[in-house]
Order: sequence, then C-alpha cells, then structure tokens
Amino acid sequence: MRRLIQLPNTVMSQLKLSTQLVSQMHQFLIQHDASAQDPGVASQYLCAVVGCLLGEQDVPESQKEEILENLFAFTRHVADDIAQQMYAAPPQAEVGIWKPGMG
Repeated sequence: MRRLIQLPNTVMSQLKLSTQLVSQMHQFLIQHDASAQDPGVASQYLCAVVGCLLGEQDVPESQKEEILENLFAFTRHVADDIAQQMYAAPPQAEVGIWKPGMG
C-alpha cells in the first residue's frame, strides 16, 4: 500500500529545478513521442504523470483533491515566475560620473 505524504510549501520551495533538468525531461518525452516537441503536448504528458502518481495513492478523494489544488497553485506560481523572468525588462545602464581610476 502506497501512502502519499503531502509536502508542505517549505519542502516544495527546496526543489532543485534547473534549465538542464527541464531540458532533459523534455528531451526524454520527445524520445518517447516526437509530438512532445510541442511544449503543450509535453506539459500534458507531465500532467498525466502527476495524475498517474496521485491516482496510485491510497488516500481519501478529498485529500487527493486538496493535493491537486495545491499542485495547480504551485504550477501557476512557477509558470508566472518563469514568465516574469523571461519578459522582465533588461537592466538599465546606470548614469553617473566616471573619473579616472574608477573601476
């Protein structure tokens, strides 16, 4: 019997998510199904994996629903954070007075 331990937000914030990890997972999906080159298809695969893992857990439906809601909120937070980083304005050059000898 499998048990799912609901991870508190403090544990979720300690994930080691990197561009390399995401790229490797995406490439793995593409090897399985070439249509996963489309980020939407790849995202569907990843959501289906979450559904499979959660579906295998021996916990009450109400707890599964709560976990799904928390995962959706977490997913939205990550997506918003990444989008904000991608579309953030480039840093503005600082204006000041330069004098010889300044680094």
